[in-house]
Amino acid sequence: MYSIIKRSLFGSLALAAVTFLSVSCSDSSNEPDTPAQEEPNFIISYSTDNGTFMVPIKDLMNGVITPVGNGTDVTSIFTWGENKIQKGKYFYHLDPTAKKFGKYSIENGLLQTIKVVPFSTLSSLYLGWHTWLDDTHLAFGPRSSNEYTVVDINTLDVTASGTFDTGTAVPKDHQIRLYAMVSQGDKIFLGYSLYNQITKVVYDTTYTAVVDYPNFANFKLTGKDLRSNPIGPVRNGYFHKFKDNGYTYLMTYPMPMLGGGKANMPTGFFRIKDGEQTLDQDYFFNVSAQRNGDNQLGVQYLGNGKALLISAHDAANNVKVKDDWWYAVMWEYLIVDVNTQKVVKKLDFPLVSNSSSALVHNGKAYIAVNDPTADAIYIWEYDPETDKLTRGAKIEGGDNDTPILYNLNK
Repeated sequence: MYSIIKRSLFGSLALAAVTFLSVSCSDSSNEPDTPAQEEPNFIISYSTDNGTFMVPIKDLMNGVITPVGNGTDVTSIFTWGENKIQKGKYFYHLDPTAKKFGKYSIENGLLQTIKVVPFSTLSSLYLGWHTWLDDTHLAFGPRSSNEYTVVDINTLDVTASGTFDTGTAVPKDHQIRLYAMVSQGDKIFLGYSLYNQITKVVYDTTYTAVVDYPNFANFKLTGKDLRSNPIGPVRNGYFHKFKDNGYTYLMTYPMPMLGGGKANMPTGFFRIKDGEQTLDQDYFFNVSAQRNGDNQLGVQYLGNGKALLISAHDAANNVKVKDDWWYAVMWEYLIVDVNTQKVVKKLDFPLVSNSSSALVHNGKAYIAVNDPTADAIYIWEYDPETDKLTRGAKIEGGDNDTPILYNLNK
């Protein structure tokens, strides 16, 4: 066996950046617009016997990817994978041990340090979520917490931090656990669960609220929903939301261990219309109902309302101990369509180890697949136009984690 995922690194599955097809205008008004092909600009992060490396990728579909003589040893830089956040060629990392927040960039295939500052505004430095409020303001917070921080990524100054003043919206001896945040103009939409501090129980209800932006004041409860919970990931780095046709779609994470521990609830998608403060009560895409009750985790947005997920096949029988959530060979890749509310495709792989790294380039998906029956981890290309899977580049020298693919253009 060439690779088994490390628990501490699994949560960093980054969330790789989403690529859309852009349109270039012709000089001739008689010619139709044609898609502009994006120039390749990729990097891969993975662990070896000699440390964790970030290595540039010249070709996703050919050759061997190796850290020997390539890339940057990031072992002492990105010390906690779930705290790594990417936007284009820039990476941000909160070091929970050193209590520092850093900004880095990829230049000519190498990681460069831009700035590192002390960080102490959160009581726990193990992140549960992050969201981009705009191009320059990044919000994030700890796992299962009421805390938040907003950082200006140009200066690394903290522009806002604290806990939400919920007033009378939350009962005594209860605490909100925030999982989702969506910018809605001069409001911030929040998705959270409610934790009873006396009974130590997290309720099944998904709650929604809004606060003013940028002061995060005037907390207002806007809705309750019992169809799934929590609305968003427990561990930072999982794909869980995207915008499509005037709506933000929010994925739920009830899965035990890797999610909210709500085995009785389905994985699905809620949605909220741009500018509004409540979930669409007529919409819930129940993915689990179409997969015999299995729960899913997010991988990547593919465009046109479609998303790539991994599904824990028959976890009731495949998970005997808690570590099986990381190590059991039980995972399937699914493509779902939030517009038709259908699981439109199960990719033609055998059951694989937990692996959720993918990117999109010029309309095609590229996935780092952790197949224990193969001689190595390979990048696979899925072309939705032809419905074809093609094996690509080989990832050599991997130790105990699934490589994480990044598109540096977005």
